[in-house]
Amino acid sequence: MTIEAALSSALEGSVVLEGGDERGEFAGMLLAMLGAEVIKLEGKSGSHSRSIGPFASSGRDPERSLYFSRYNLGKKSISLELEHPDAAQIRHRMASRTDIVLDSGQAKDIERRLILWREMQQVNPRLIICTITPFGLDGPYRDLQMTDLIQLAMGGVMASCGYDPQPDGTYDTPPIAPAMWQAYHIACGHAILAILAALHFRELANIGDFIDLSIHEAVSNCTEVAMPSFIYNKAIVQRQTGRHAAEHVTRPWLRRTNDGRYVKAFMFWSRHEARVIGEMLKDAGIEHDLDTDAYRQLCERSPSSGHAHLNELVDRLAASMSADELFHRAQAKGLLWASVRTPEENIVDPHFRARGTFKRLDDNASGQAIYYPVSFATDGQEPLTTFKCGAPRLGEHTRQILSSLGFDDGEINLFASKDAI
Repeated sequence: MTIEAALSSALEGSVVLEGGDERGEFAGMLLAMLGAEVIKLEGKSGSHSRSIGPFASSGRDPERSLYFSRYNLGKKSISLELEHPDAAQIRHRMASRTDIVLDSGQAKDIERRLILWREMQQVNPRLIICTITPFGLDGPYRDLQMTDLIQLAMGGVMASCGYDPQPDGTYDTPPIAPAMWQAYHIACGHAILAILAALHFRELANIGDFIDLSIHEAVSNCTEVAMPSFIYNKAIVQRQTGRHAAEHVTRPWLRRTNDGRYVKAFMFWSRHEARVIGEMLKDAGIEHDLDTDAYRQLCERSPSSGHAHLNELVDRLAASMSADELFHRAQAKGLLWASVRTPEENIVDPHFRARGTFKRLDDNASGQAIYYPVSFATDGQEPLTTFKCGAPRLGEHTRQILSSLGFDDGEINLFASKDAI
């Protein structure tokens, strides 16, 4: 087996216990993508994320939440009441075969469950515990109530996202959030890096670790140049339409095409770029002066005026053709331009299809076959990161998991009679 081919099974043999709420589910999903056995501890009433819409039904069926279906691909579900007195012997047996505990939620809830995780770590010193909370497990903000949207606001990301200011530099539109669940995605990405580092360290030192991850700190790490600009230049970056926030307003990148779509035309404002754009204008039958001495003199006399003139010509070029045509023509010329897509358009994209990015899975949560993004790498022929199954039904694997721990049917039935499972 090559190193590349091993990527999808990089964590094969590793067991992850995932507790808590939706804040950490993306991290668990990524671990499952890399081959780990991720066991979702749901309790008898199921995870909170089963109540999050939209739903693949007219009612709010917890087994048909598309949100749960998306973020729990490849996992197993056990309906274990973790803090039930009769669950102690289950936790004890789980400890010896568990590599990673991933828990997310409010700090006060995590702190209570952390006692149980520490007990498991005493049984298995190689156990890695990772907690994901709004602000971490200490500090004055520890117990503040936070949502994904509020995390983006307080972390500083939202202040850099929005639309262009008015000519006088003031804004008539408020900041906006970049996407749903973005704060949780950011935090989970940081969690995966920390967990993989802890796994590597465990191979060297033969000991586990504890990771106290703050969503707020992770989000604040993703504000691009906002903090360096303020710290070193005492400047506050300005939010701008469809491009990076910057200390000064830059020229637009979004162009409206003749089919009502948009193309994002990244510009370096170089002579080479002007020459290539001139060729595209000529091919489109649009007169221009980009190859004249007058334009070159304008750029030398006033670079800003030269940029503004080129900008107007690019707008005319975009308005002369469809977004897809402009995208392909520009790319053929080596320009960093792309059409602005809706997310669902990617499902039928020929490039994604060729690389196996999306896979049709029979999904238990939604009750139907759905295409999911399952891979971000290939070996040139086959996807290297993928899932073996869709999201689980509530408690679908309870008996299977307990049997694998050595409990017989009589013991499992006793747990059920005492409401431990």
